[in-house]
Amino acid sequence: MRLLVLGCGSIGKRHIRNLLSLKCGEIIAVDVDENKVRDMEKELSIQCYSSINNALSDGRYDAAFICTPPRYHVQQALLLLDNGLDCFIEKPLSHNLDGLEELLKKSKREDKVVLIGYNLRFSALLRRIKEMIDRGAIGKLLSIRASVGYYLPYWRPNEDYRKGYSARKELGGGIVLDASHEIDYVRLLAGEVKEVFAVCKKISSMEIDTEDFAEVIMYHTSGVYSQVHFDYLQTNYRRGCEIIGEAGTIIWDINERYCKLFTLSDKEYHVYYEGVNANINDMYLEELQHFFRCLERKEKPHVDLIEGRRIQEIIEKIKKSSEEKRTLPV
Repeated sequence: MRLLVLGCGSIGKRHIRNLLSLKCGEIIAVDVDENKVRDMEKELSIQCYSSINNALSDGRYDAAFICTPPRYHVQQALLLLDNGLDCFIEKPLSHNLDGLEELLKKSKREDKVVLIGYNLRFSALLRRIKEMIDRGAIGKLLSIRASVGYYLPYWRPNEDYRKGYSARKELGGGIVLDASHEIDYVRLLAGEVKEVFAVCKKISSMEIDTEDFAEVIMYHTSGVYSQVHFDYLQTNYRRGCEIIGEAGTIIWDINERYCKLFTLSDKEYHVYYEGVNANINDMYLEELQHFFRCLERKEKPHVDLIEGRRIQEIIEKIKKSSEEKRTLPV
């Protein structure tokens, strides 16, 4: 295959390394930062461009990976679809709803695969938790409390956090967009979101113009209530959730990579680990393999454009709820 990767930041580099390790074919990368282009050419010996148009004029590609700031995702996806390419778009799908309907119509018209990269969907523990809930291990699901937090300057220690897209509203930054994994997996477990109430604020002294703190309450059509805490503040990385049912509780510690099941019937914790030899990169490798199976029409994307747009709609209502200080339907 011949694959195009837009964006050579941390996630772009991860995907490029993984594509090379999977021996998928020829990888061509694009980044407007010429320093990153030179680094990629030197480090991974792949061809790089500083212009998308120059890369597209260099011949035919089989698929593309969009790993740029969210602000550019939709316009780049539209361009790539015009050039006949299937697309892998890193989460979130965009920074707002503009252009999403056009993108959806074009992908259908061109019959192209568009997958949104929510890598937590490929966590072995998330699959186990979903199976536990579905088989009634904790009885009727009542509520979910999810949390994610990490100090923004620690995210990419070799870069100035103030220059990254996370710190800049215009590029699609902010902790809610950055950590929209939580919205995706809570929705997977609890069902569609019906209403939201949220507080999104910048409460630290960091030099950013995005929210660094958010508390979100969602009411799902299943009758489940969920609460999600987001922040750029915690100096130690924390990510996980607590899932409460009428007959038990599941605790998922994402960064420690285990989950615990406690039920009223046996009154003790059963602990499940991802595995002795498990690596966090396994999720990303499996995600790529899933994308290639989608290209072969053997599978449907776990998170397609319709799902990605729905997550974006929820995020828009979260921000509007915070601004208007009221509960909103989604």
